[in-house]
Amino acid sequence: MLKHGCAALLAAALAIAPAAHAGDFFVNGQAGRIELDNAFGDRNTNLLQASAGYRWGLDNVQVGIEAGGGKLADLEGEARTDFAGGYSTDAYTLATRYAFVGANARIKPPLLPVFFIARAGYTGYEQEFDHTVIDRFADAAPVTERRESTEHGGGVYYGAGIGTSILPLLDVSLMLNEQRTRSVRYDPVDDEYRLSGDEDGARSVSLSVEYRF
Repeated sequence: MLKHGCAALLAAALAIAPAAHAGDFFVNGQAGRIELDNAFGDRNTNLLQASAGYRWGLDNVQVGIEAGGGKLADLEGEARTDFAGGYSTDAYTLATRYAFVGANARIKPPLLPVFFIARAGYTGYEQEFDHTVIDRFADAAPVTERRESTEHGGGVYYGAGIGTSILPLLDVSLMLNEQRTRSVRYDPVDDEYRLSGDEDGARSVSLSVEYRF
């Protein structure tokens, strides 16, 4: 679905290119912090994102389409559990990549030096979960068990922001975004962490730089 949406965006952009004016197409980059709700508690990490799109409309109000992708910095953690005759350590790494396609609006009120951005759409993501357990005994060699899994999912995203133009076709803005991410849960039956079917919220604050052409 996501690949078809990106292909449709490209086809639409090529079809309208001959009639486009300066400022209708845009490329956008975002960098910031994101808060994830999962089994490890509320965790914060960095995000990097890039997108491209096209907007239609009048000078003060433009509505269009966007598509892009991003990556979150890996979440890592470690815990220790003592038992009779030794202890065990649990270490995990959660890596997340995502892609998205949706709608994007830019509103520039007359006589004000700022504009407003709104965006919403569908995001698909891939998460890789690496979990390593090492049992360490006082009278025996350590025993290591490593489990890896990869999961895919998707959901909605939406966001809003405020910005200003620092050059005629170059904008900077502060964005607030909400995404949906698959959560990692602890399974007490199998005594392991695993990606579940539940989805939790992910909120981000990012600095956006956009060039229009």
